[in-house]
Amino acid sequence: MNMKSVLTITFLIPLFVYAQRDWDNIQVEAQKVTDNIYFLTGAGGNIGLIIGDDGNMVIDNQFAPLSDKIKAKVAELHDAKIQYVVNTHFHGDHTGGNENLKSEGAIVVSQDNVRSRLGTTFENKLFKREITAKSESFWPTVTFSEDMTFHFNNEEINIVHVPNAHTDGDALVHFKTSNVIHTGDLFVRYGYPFVDVSAGGTINGIIAAQEKILALSDEETQIIPGHGALSNIDDVKELLAMLLKTKDIIQKAKNDGVSLEDLMAKKPLKSLHRRWSGNFINSDLFVQIVYETLDQ
Repeated sequence: MNMKSVLTITFLIPLFVYAQRDWDNIQVEAQKVTDNIYFLTGAGGNIGLIIGDDGNMVIDNQFAPLSDKIKAKVAELHDAKIQYVVNTHFHGDHTGGNENLKSEGAIVVSQDNVRSRLGTTFENKLFKREITAKSESFWPTVTFSEDMTFHFNNEEINIVHVPNAHTDGDALVHFKTSNVIHTGDLFVRYGYPFVDVSAGGTINGIIAAQEKILALSDEETQIIPGHGALSNIDDVKELLAMLLKTKDIIQKAKNDGVSLEDLMAKKPLKSLHRRWSGNFINSDLFVQIVYETLDQ
């Protein structure tokens, strides 16, 4: 099997899993972070939630078939409608419920490029597949270019754009009053992070994202990752160290004129493979992603 076949199969695993998902048996669960901040798990990216007298706000919303379960779990915690939805980026496991929540009056907020990506058909060049535009019913209705702030439920909530990292429209959500950060897929716990080259992601941007998270954090900060368990700055530091090491290895090889094929044959990330390689992003795919984005 050639390299392109391996990479395509790796990327398509999540799509196959989506098609085969038994939505009825998926349970949406809530984990308490503070008195009024939670995160919800089910299928897809972690959902942040803040509740209070002003109403409810969710950060991301997983897949459309789970919207009713998500609303029910939110209602268990606080009997009010979801007033605001923040999209941390455009991927479907974070924005799939936009249409359903908008239809019930929620205002969807994102960085400008999330709306653009959701409304545009474009080619994922790395994996040779078309990303189909969503209808306007999925698009955010309020967008921002750099940062914005909510004052909601006695919380200062800063939404911070981190450019060209996981995608070109990433934002992290900093619950400043409570010292909690929801990172979206800027920080994840499933192994190597996915840098979506076709959507403007770069290795330098994902490194800058970890540095930004750390700059906003201290030893007491609770960090909700895009995927995985509640985290702290030590987890972010570990990911950052891996990213810097990987970049150095691949940058040196590229500067020396080593082709991607020759580099992959040398297995340059073998010392990192056991800790970081996973079913979604394996070591070979991560080498290609980093190699492709080093000049961007």
